[in-house]
Amino acid sequence: MAGKSVQVGPEQYFDGAMAILANDGTSGLKIAPLCRALGVTSGSFYHHFGSWAGFVVALLEHWETEQTARIVALAAATADPGERVTVLKELAATVPHEAEAAIRVWAALDPDVGRAQARVDDERRAAVERVVSGIVDDPEVARRLAVLGLAVLVGFQQTCVPPVVDVLGGLLDDFEAIVRAHAR
Repeated sequence: MAGKSVQVGPEQYFDGAMAILANDGTSGLKIAPLCRALGVTSGSFYHHFGSWAGFVVALLEHWETEQTARIVALAAATADPGERVTVLKELAATVPHEAEAAIRVWAALDPDVGRAQARVDDERRAAVERVVSGIVDDPEVARRLAVLGLAVLVGFQQTCVPPVVDVLGGLLDDFEAIVRAHAR
């Protein structure tokens, strides 16, 4: 394929970065390996992002939008409050768990990544609380259950390496049962 120019957009860079994070962690996420994985030059990278810092900002915004805002919107689109719990549970199984575990490590090392991680956690906790509040009357119980739900996801990502989706499914089934036990 010598002489053929490969065209990739920001989305492919983000997907490539998440794959590197999942496989190699933060230490593997660098411009050269990312470009090599995509079959592009570093010039392409700089054309899209201007700098490493620009890439990091764009990657984190993409992650926040795709793995939080999109999931929240899909769950909220379900009319039945009880069904929203099931939908949210099913969507939680689809996030890139290994990459997110690496992002948490990165967040401990980089304040900008840490702020993005905190925003994602806050958005997810608030979304779970809204979903749980649809079937649990007591706002304090709904708040605690939302914290528990987020703790289940984060704890799974940090302790189940490599992630076993069946284990997460069981944990989320348990969480759903606890939520339903507190239903009106």
